[in-house]
Amino acid sequence: MAKTKVQKTTSTLSEDEDGSRTLVQYSTSIPKALAEFFELEQGDELEWSNGSARNKMEVTIIHGGDE
Repeated sequence: MAKTKVQKTTSTLSEDEDGSRTLVQYSTSIPKALAEFFELEQGDELEWSNGSARNKMEVTIIHGGDE
């Protein structure tokens, strides 16, 4: 199975004169073979949940998620 890496992005947003807040986001890519196998298209959503073990995740594909 193909592997991907998680990317972490940190941005500082200025809210007003009193201060700012830090926004942290994580992202990862999906291997092309998986996207093709599951026939993923623009707008499809992936719903992430805990798996059966502490270090496992379950992904549910929701086709046409933006509609």
